[in-house]
Amino acid sequence: MNATDSLFSLAVPLGRFLGTRIRLSVLVLIVVLAVVWRVQTLTTSLLFAAILFLSICVHEMTHLWLTHHMKLRCPERILWPFGGLFGETPRKTSSLVILAGPGVNLVLAVAAVSQLDTRTEILTLLNPATCWQGLASDSMMILLLRIVFLVNTVIACANLIPIRPLAAGYVLQNFLSRRFSIIESRDTLLRTGLVLSIFGLLAGFVFDLSGLAALSAFLLLLHVQEAVQYFQPSESDRAGNDFDPSEGDPDLVRAAADVDESDDNNDDITSNVITGNVIERWKNRRESEQDLRERELELREHDELDRVLAKLHTRGRDALSIAELHLLNRVSARLRQKND
Repeated sequence: MNATDSLFSLAVPLGRFLGTRIRLSVLVLIVVLAVVWRVQTLTTSLLFAAILFLSICVHEMTHLWLTHHMKLRCPERILWPFGGLFGETPRKTSSLVILAGPGVNLVLAVAAVSQLDTRTEILTLLNPATCWQGLASDSMMILLLRIVFLVNTVIACANLIPIRPLAAGYVLQNFLSRRFSIIESRDTLLRTGLVLSIFGLLAGFVFDLSGLAALSAFLLLLHVQEAVQYFQPSESDRAGNDFDPSEGDPDLVRAAADVDESDDNNDDITSNVITGNVIERWKNRRESEQDLRERELELREHDELDRVLAKLHTRGRDALSIAELHLLNRVSARLRQKND
């Protein structure tokens, strides 16, 4: 799912880095406001906002530097509280590039924790129930180190959850795409995301972890939205009932006229029942109607195929819906049968 099609679409442009457009999601502001309400200390809130933004930027610049070094295409990235995500789903991704960002956050967390004094202090910060109380300190340097450790640990650990748009979710996508079809991979990712999101939401309520509950609820909304987009009918399916043969091929117009004429002659068919021609005429009519429907379907699929191929060329196979993928498979199978 593209970020531009989801809840991440509301973002502020920041500029470009190595040819990639950078935007800042409003979710970062929401997280900062939640921290302000939680800690209720101006100094801690300002430090948290600054460190969160810098940690996200370091995370994302690592991604983009490796992407540029490996000559991969990434037109847009959107910064959100756990790093960055694709503004447009790329045709090709690398697990090394994806995991590099969380790796840098882990290095920053280890560097900060190495300057802290006691093991009890570290365990307090790692405990979700006591981490906010453990931030408080009279020393500005100790407060800074604690926030750096907490922010980067959360970013690194969250990205290890195998759900898109988190980093491990894209690693899982790369793994599945090499072994299964695109449809099977999407289905597995969607089901995994829904199950883990629901599980995380329940765990957040049971253990009174507001952060986990909020993240799980947001991921659940994303996957529900993706499920709705994933199973929506294609344009060819929606246009099926509105098709008018008179606007298409002249042969279809004549075939439709033949069917209408056969309807007008139903009385004549009935009068010839004794001769036994009714069964033969009924069969001919059914075959004519079936041929007409098949040709109508082929005409609709031909028009829809042009749109799908244009979308495939510009946005890649991952941007196609399940109905569009089925259309490609049907047309491909029909062409193989004709060639055989």
